Amino acid sequence: MNALTVRRLTEQDSEAFRRVRLEALRLHPEAFGASYEAWCQRPASFFAEKLRSDRVFGGFDSENTLQGIIGLRCETAPKLCHIATIWGMYVRADLRGSGLAALLMAAALEAAGPVRTVKLAVVTTNQAACALYRAFGFITWATDTAALCVEGVFHDEFLMKREPHSR
Repeated sequence: MNALTVRRLTEQDSEAFRRVRLEALRLHPEAFGASYEAWCQRPASFFAEKLRSDRVFGGFDSENTLQGIIGLRCETAPKLCHIATIWGMYVRADLRGSGLAALLMAAALEAAGPVRTVKLAVVTTNQAACALYRAFGFITWATDTAALCVEGVFHDEFLMKREPHSR
């Protein structure tokens, strides 16, 4: 396989983004606060707007097929503009272990620029994701118990952050 590539997604990528995002929500409902049921009802314009409003990066294989995504939301309110949030990290099963997740995280963190704090939430049972985030300097600052309820089952999340002193 040739090298994997990562780039910021644009409105022209909205259909591919929609497919991968819906796959993630359908296959791993416990990993995301968003739900497949709600997102699959959204019009195409919703996905295009998400790509305009947030910084969403895509990881592509050698055939230029979107295989992974990560979102970055930078706060704009004056009292919060020092914070960015990682959301929606997902790599398709065939590319897990390929290094694509690390490439996506590196791109998102670079895009975060000079913010002081980057935050994320991750379900406590996702050991691979937790290890990746720790490798990038994220630390757990709290555990949100019963953060998500999926079909009557509660899932805890680690709340993690990366600050200048934790890099």
